Amino acid sequence: MIVPAEEIAARALSKAVKGKSLKGFLEKEYSRLKVPDAVKPVIVAIVSNVARRWMVLAKSLDYPYERPKASLRYWRELVVAYQALYRKVTPSRMSWAFKYFPKDKYLELLKMEPGEVLSDLPAEERERVSLSVPKWAWDEISKFTNPKDFVEALDNRKGFWVRIRDKAVLNELRRIYEVHEGPFDDTYFLVGPMREIMRRRLHPTKLVIMELASATIAHLSKGKVLDLTSAPGGKALHAWDLGHFTVANDLDVRRFAFRGFEIVRSDARLAPFRRAFDTIILDPDCTGLGRLHSPETRLWLPLVNRKRLVEYQEQLIRAALELLRPGSRFIYSTCTVTIDENEGHSHLMEALNPVDVSIASKGLKEGWRRYFPNLHKTIGFTFAVYEG
Repeated sequence: MIVPAEEIAARALSKAVKGKSLKGFLEKEYSRLKVPDAVKPVIVAIVSNVARRWMVLAKSLDYPYERPKASLRYWRELVVAYQALYRKVTPSRMSWAFKYFPKDKYLELLKMEPGEVLSDLPAEERERVSLSVPKWAWDEISKFTNPKDFVEALDNRKGFWVRIRDKAVLNELRRIYEVHEGPFDDTYFLVGPMREIMRRRLHPTKLVIMELASATIAHLSKGKVLDLTSAPGGKALHAWDLGHFTVANDLDVRRFAFRGFEIVRSDARLAPFRRAFDTIILDPDCTGLGRLHSPETRLWLPLVNRKRLVEYQEQLIRAALELLRPGSRFIYSTCTVTIDENEGHSHLMEALNPVDVSIASKGLKEGWRRYFPNLHKTIGFTFAVYEG
């Protein structure tokens, strides 16, 4: 039986709301259903575009739009609504869907534009809902920059950052991409599609696809490095490449996508290490506002328990500080911009000395810095550097 791309996309979205990996689920579905390679990009496009517009689609069907549902029926309806409202797919190509989606509603959406769905909302609410951002997240971003600019900068980037491991690859990259140098001698922004990197198998042997924000951390490290919550290991590999003896710790070593450094499996709150490191890196789980271009982030943010995350981060910080020795460096980072997950923890570092660096924008306290996608062409990201 042939399963429509829309059906596979709806299944993936319903699983993602339950916390499952979109990529992992789709790979299993591709294998189970023997999906042709030519169809896979279509499925990925539907998943990505529906996730980034789910609030508009929910409203178009008169559903509440602040919290997504996990049901397959719900996501089937949103996917079909997307095909009508955004892609204007003719009813003849969607006939299979009308067994559970009213054809009259499909024809109604076909005649509408997305803006009409939101016409009854106040102006700022229209902006927020059109980008499918929860109100709390919109308000947090508003404390620092224009949230619409922030999200659209993530959604509309025409290229991506890489960290070069072999300088010889630059000649090949310049034949494929428009290449822009970054602030570090191993970071470059490539204008063009990422698929060429993967097709030529340049990642991760010749280069690593890595955000400028994330690449900053290894450049701020010194001596022996311990990356406490490391998987998938991009920062640990970078520190190793820069000549630092590096130990990467994580609770689940199956999550590591990179190798070449020392790996330890443990809960970072109870990590079995001595005070033997010159740099402790801690990049804990966070709300991920800086990755709003990710379909999963768009779906998870309305459901996230911020209070629990902040408490978990505090436990990790306290454990990390126990591993510091005089003169060693503590680097804390998150791919979010909320105050409670960043400077809100600074009271825990009162016994340390903040280290001010010139990269990115100033944070709210000494030693803290922020990257903004609309200013720095990378993900939203916050980091702090302290020394004992």
